[in-house]
Amino acid sequence: MTKRSAVAWVIAAGLLCGAAKPEPATDYAALFERVWSSVDQNYYDPGFHGVDWQDAGRRYRAQLRPVRDDAAFKALIARMLGELKSSHTSLSAPSKSGDQRRGIGARFELVDGVQTAVDVSPLSPAWRHGLRPGDQLLGSSDELPGPLGSSAELAIRDCAGSERRLNVERVAMGWPPEHPGWRWTRYTPRSGLAVGYLRVDRFDDGAAALADQAMNELADTQALIVDLRRNSGGNTSALRLASYFMPAGETPVLGLFARPYLQKLGHAPSADEVRAGPKVVGAYTDEAVFKAVSEHGGAAVFHSDALDGRRYAGRVLVLIDHETASSGEGFAWVLRLHTPARFIGRASAGELLSGERFALGQGWNLTVPVHGLWGADGRDFADQAVQPDQAVAWTRADYCGGRDPDLEAAMANVLQNPAVTE
Repeated sequence: MTKRSAVAWVIAAGLLCGAAKPEPATDYAALFERVWSSVDQNYYDPGFHGVDWQDAGRRYRAQLRPVRDDAAFKALIARMLGELKSSHTSLSAPSKSGDQRRGIGARFELVDGVQTAVDVSPLSPAWRHGLRPGDQLLGSSDELPGPLGSSAELAIRDCAGSERRLNVERVAMGWPPEHPGWRWTRYTPRSGLAVGYLRVDRFDDGAAALADQAMNELADTQALIVDLRRNSGGNTSALRLASYFMPAGETPVLGLFARPYLQKLGHAPSADEVRAGPKVVGAYTDEAVFKAVSEHGGAAVFHSDALDGRRYAGRVLVLIDHETASSGEGFAWVLRLHTPARFIGRASAGELLSGERFALGQGWNLTVPVHGLWGADGRDFADQAVQPDQAVAWTRADYCGGRDPDLEAAMANVLQNPAVTE
């Protein structure tokens, strides 16, 4: 997940009460060295995206003296990591840190130039206090995050035009979810036309089995809408679903390359080098992915699955937005390059690398991108966004009215041309 000034997002999952405990004493100098060395040893790109990492260490190490709390330390590290210009680089503080800040169970974005609630968790205090999608925030969303268990004061203008103030508790959520979130259904917009709808929130361990179940139930539809909006990623289980839409057989799709392989290679892999890399089929768990890369000296080329010849015959449309990230974005790129699928919505997040979480002690954790991703055509996917074929802009009236313009646009495409296009 990434931080965006236009987004304040937290779903209700727990509320802590009572006086805040003081932060435990932290040796920030020692912690800094653990952060710096973890990146130095594990960052996937031998060239550190053009950054002199030794020099970066010296410059930011010299700025440690005034650091007295977790918030200041995190800010310092964020600036240092920011020089790499990579996704999947972040430092998280201990759960009891005084720097833990939470939101109100709602997500705000700029709509028509005004911060607007675009999603409100039905389980959140914000919903109980009457906040609804389409309500405008008459202040800055930067003021919404704060200490866990405290309250945020909001001034809003609701969809009816009334202005009021809300006092909403700040809550915490668990992320990532314990299980991949999938759901599917079918529509019959007219006689003889069945349209499948498949929503995928994440591609985690267990997603491959869900892909098989969903595609078995939707196999007889004439068109399928795959909804990847706000898909935050996961692992290469995304290839199981993608295989249903690709040419028959096992096709090289995606190369994951770690520092050892890239250092030995001495340059970015070419299309021929990607296709000639160690072949992997069916690695659909985190453990299997990291094992495959490790066993082959820091390289693995993931192929589509033959699926015993099963392939989806209908038309495919994919919904994406600026929260479609990581493995969700990888899935989108695979379909973009290997299928005639049509993309609708907004550009994806541009956060396509493979990260690993490293425990630094005392509850501190660092995420570092340990694998770069290349396509079978030699394309470096590093944080490249997928652009939609049909861009869709939402209005406040859409949120207030409970409409879904992306889904409506996809359905209109199907009705205009339900046949598969090559």
